[in-house]
Amino acid sequence: MLLAPILANAGVLYDVAVRSVDQSNLALVPPSTPAPTPIVSRYFVEDGQVRVGGANAETVYLFKDRTITVIDNTSRSAHVLRHATLSQVAAHYSDAVRQLEDAAANAPPEDRAEAQRKAADMKLVSERLRQAVTRQYRVTIRFESVDGHTCRIWEERENEAKRLELCVAAAATLPGGSEILKGLKTLSQFRQGSKLALGVDFGLSEWWPDFAGLGGVPLLIREFKFDTVISEVTLTAIRDGAPSASLLDVPEGYPVQDGPEYTQWYPR
Repeated sequence: MLLAPILANAGVLYDVAVRSVDQSNLALVPPSTPAPTPIVSRYFVEDGQVRVGGANAETVYLFKDRTITVIDNTSRSAHVLRHATLSQVAAHYSDAVRQLEDAAANAPPEDRAEAQRKAADMKLVSERLRQAVTRQYRVTIRFESVDGHTCRIWEERENEAKRLELCVAAAATLPGGSEILKGLKTLSQFRQGSKLALGVDFGLSEWWPDFAGLGGVPLLIREFKFDTVISEVTLTAIRDGAPSASLLDVPEGYPVQDGPEYTQWYPR
């Protein structure tokens, strides 16, 4: 009896396309004007580890073990960015605040005011990292289809203004849907994680607890400003069972260096 081959170390591939809409002078744009070309990135997810960047990408980001590895295929090198999660960045700022406050307390009288100002500025940044953003989610009766998958529209509001529409599909209806959710949860641990995961910026605060309440994978995200769409993000070309090979490793022969600190460097 012939047995089907077992795929070992297999993950999920999908594309994230971000299409911006120029709202600078919308009334004067003729209907024949072509739509902006989307920026498409290939994603690979396996066991909660995430690769952003396809085989021909100049720069690839690996997210695993609470670190970001940036692979530069042009220079054939890699940098490992540690202390990159939200909790690690927050701890870094708390440490910096304590050091500056100690320095201010022990500074000579003529330098104390400036040292106190620096400590106060750093404390504001530290507190901003911990500041929660109040968001309201509302499920609608609207359904759409993205790449052949049916999804339901949710609306997200901040300060009573509509900011997002998210078309959410149940993970069970997507190939590798639960794996995609694991990857999104991994990305949400990092500063700017929502930008990398969904193409929209949720600010500095953690967004996974809110996002988890949607109960599925957003296949389409529309971002609004003044009740008008300014960008549209789609998750397409989802393919389960893709062999990982070395997709989550630094290519052989690439020297690996530490740093710079993530607080001084941003993926996008």
